Amino acid sequence: MSRARKKKGPRKTCNATNTARPKTASVTPPSSDSASDGTGSDDKQTDDLDIGRPVELRPEVCDVFEALMYYNTRIYPDLVKNQLGPSGFVFPMAMVENVSPSIIHTLVSVVISHRIIQLAEDPASDELVKPMWTRLYRHRDIAIRAINKRIANEATRSDIVTISAVYTLLFAMLQQSQDPCYRTHVGFFMSLVRLRGTFTDLIRILPPMELSLMAMCIVGVFANTTSPHDDFFHVTHTPETLQLVATYYTESYFPSVAIPPPLFTEIILINDLRPQPPSPETTLAATALLARIESFSPSTWSAARPPAFQDDWLLLSTIFHAAVALYAILSLQSSGALADDAPELELARARHARALFASLETAMATPRVKRRMTWPLVVAGVEAARAGREVQRYIGDRLREMSRDHGSAPPLVARGVLERFWAEGGGRWDKCFREPLALIL
Repeated sequence: MSRARKKKGPRKTCNATNTARPKTASVTPPSSDSASDGTGSDDKQTDDLDIGRPVELRPEVCDVFEALMYYNTRIYPDLVKNQLGPSGFVFPMAMVENVSPSIIHTLVSVVISHRIIQLAEDPASDELVKPMWTRLYRHRDIAIRAINKRIANEATRSDIVTISAVYTLLFAMLQQSQDPCYRTHVGFFMSLVRLRGTFTDLIRILPPMELSLMAMCIVGVFANTTSPHDDFFHVTHTPETLQLVATYYTESYFPSVAIPPPLFTEIILINDLRPQPPSPETTLAATALLARIESFSPSTWSAARPPAFQDDWLLLSTIFHAAVALYAILSLQSSGALADDAPELELARARHARALFASLETAMATPRVKRRMTWPLVVAGVEAARAGREVQRYIGDRLREMSRDHGSAPPLVARGVLERFWAEGGGRWDKCFREPLALIL
């Protein structure tokens, strides 16, 4: 240490082919003045360290491995813990050697997005997660390029791998986006499906895709509830949808909802009635539909469920009963099928609103029920336009919690739509949902 310091030569840079260690800092060489005469002070001789932005050079396989570990240690155990029955959607991720790169990289982007949304209060602008968005877009780009190659090849354009890859990307985009282009994505997917026949044909000839295609059907039904009545997208026609639901659907089928099949069928019929012009026939059909919903008994239905979770099923069926009844009244009044000024409808609306609001607080404190509350919260949010700011704030806060719990953006999208609706003073159902939205994934 007592010897005079030697001048340092130019710092060696990494070889371009060496990607084992990322560049995290750069050294600024001495100024020309001190370098020329060697008389600079010790401070000047000490290299100034310029900490630059990290450049991530690690191989993509690292992200794949991390995504598998994150899913199997964080997402999968949470899904298992909150199950109410067997579901083909809940399974651990295993080895990926034989999985198409387009699907692998889409799934990696889904896991990264899940982490982003759980970490950040505002995922779109939080500085903490900005580098993670870069990784997400990198994997999405790889997936899209791989899909484009398959679609450009006539031999692979409509095979099961391509259809599965596009399906996975569709759900990933809806999960991640704060401004989801639901209609564009699902329209393209359906164009691929039609290369193989009808939606029902595809379920029959591709058994491995039965779960995925039925999930698309379920998402489509709920998406039409949060769309204008004159701007629906039908994955299948109503009779075909009813047949698919009767054949495949159970209340434990889809992790994000656990609606009793009789009530889910009524939602399909409400959606079928909403686009029809007002007439005595539509009023008669709407009145009969509402009577069927009123006759549903949550206690009778839940008593037939497995005894292990009967309390949860009773709470779920009570909430969905109230939510479906409110959806029927609010949406069919908006479309003109039901009258605005009928006293009996106002009494029914108030009764079901009280039942829904009274049950939500208990539901949000019950983990297995809470996970399935996005759609009831949306329905309650429309009705809350007539309530006070405290109720509206409660629903908005719960939707933000749902987004973080699920690791998905749609509950945040729903919160933004409802806050705009409340700020405008409320109004009809169709005034709230001015564009097609898929809020249940």
